[in-house]
Amino acid sequence: MECGINDKIKIVWICHFSDEKLQEKLPIWRKTPSFAAWIRNTLEGFINDDMFEIHVISPHQYLKRDVSFEEDGIFYHFFSIGVPFINRSWPAFFNIDLLSNYFLNKKKILKLISEIGPKLINLQGAENSYYSSVILKLYKKYPVLVTIQGFVSLEVFSKKDAIILDRIKVEEQVLKCCNFFGGDVDSKLIISNIKNDEFGFFEYLYPLGSGIKKYNNRNTLKVYDILFWGRVCKDKGAEDFIKLVANLKITLPNIKANIIGGASGNYFDELKNLAIKLDCLENINFNGFILETNELYLEVLKCKILILPTYNDRLPTVLREAMYLKLPIVSYRTGSIPGINHCQEVILLTDQGNLTELQSQTELLLNNQELFNQFSEKAFEFGVKEFGVEYNCQKMKDAYKTILNIN
Repeated sequence: MECGINDKIKIVWICHFSDEKLQEKLPIWRKTPSFAAWIRNTLEGFINDDMFEIHVISPHQYLKRDVSFEEDGIFYHFFSIGVPFINRSWPAFFNIDLLSNYFLNKKKILKLISEIGPKLINLQGAENSYYSSVILKLYKKYPVLVTIQGFVSLEVFSKKDAIILDRIKVEEQVLKCCNFFGGDVDSKLIISNIKNDEFGFFEYLYPLGSGIKKYNNRNTLKVYDILFWGRVCKDKGAEDFIKLVANLKITLPNIKANIIGGASGNYFDELKNLAIKLDCLENINFNGFILETNELYLEVLKCKILILPTYNDRLPTVLREAMYLKLPIVSYRTGSIPGINHCQEVILLTDQGNLTELQSQTELLLNNQELFNQFSEKAFEFGVKEFGVEYNCQKMKDAYKTILNIN
């Protein structure tokens, strides 16, 4: 197979992602929801790069066959996973991948890496064991940079099944064996509690794609006062958000809230039952997961304030996107979120679980238009400076150069 241009430094990204644009190019028999948009956004900064040639190795469901192609100087290698012929995830009761320690996935990744011959491997996320576990066979042969997406060991689960336990185990193994990491400052502290030896850490963030810029000057009619946006679950604060709506309703009877994001199992029903119990169901719009990006951003723009009552996050993508869309933000002090206010107060922060403080900060923005406008502009200015593609991708490239000892 043709594996690239000889005079460029080959970097392999091991990751997973999918979107509509990608699926138009893949031989798939069934579409999947988009996910991990930060991978596509970051790749923007490596299009036709003069020094680095990126090879993306990624598993994908519903592939008819494994496929490789090049686009804008970036080489993509997608391989099928799961049940043969239909290529979807194995059922939980008979998970061959888990039982075989992801033997087939590792075999395909190792073969591709051997053919590509990279100088460095950039693992995007240690927490997804179905592809990250291959690093345990690679870290002694290649320099490995682990870009932190999150920590599954810090997530809250009602029940830890075999897959979750395996993810936690592999995540810890990868973090312990690798020596180079990239991500937000708070992630460095977490890694230092896992590793006993010294390690190299490079501060950079997954950037926002250029496509979001066209939305930040839209004068969209505000339909909702507050927004919950992201994975709808307990540790992201979904129940705290419902309680916030109920508390706000006491002084603002017509308060309107919007929930955007997917939930597992019957969790939406649980939230609706909580809203009924707290007499605020009619104040909440349960939007669910919005697949199409344009529809998603237009729905977000209908909201005034993003509420982030999250208990476990690094620096959430939705926070960064909201700042680009000029939404003021009220958030719990979680992960690296407080670092946004390092130089000046850009977002309003409250202690985790402090609903009284969450309510007062939200009311402050809702009842003071001048303050609302100030925090809207502050958020946007900070987002443009800190979350851009060129700024963060240059930091990633500098990390590659440092690891490879390139001047």
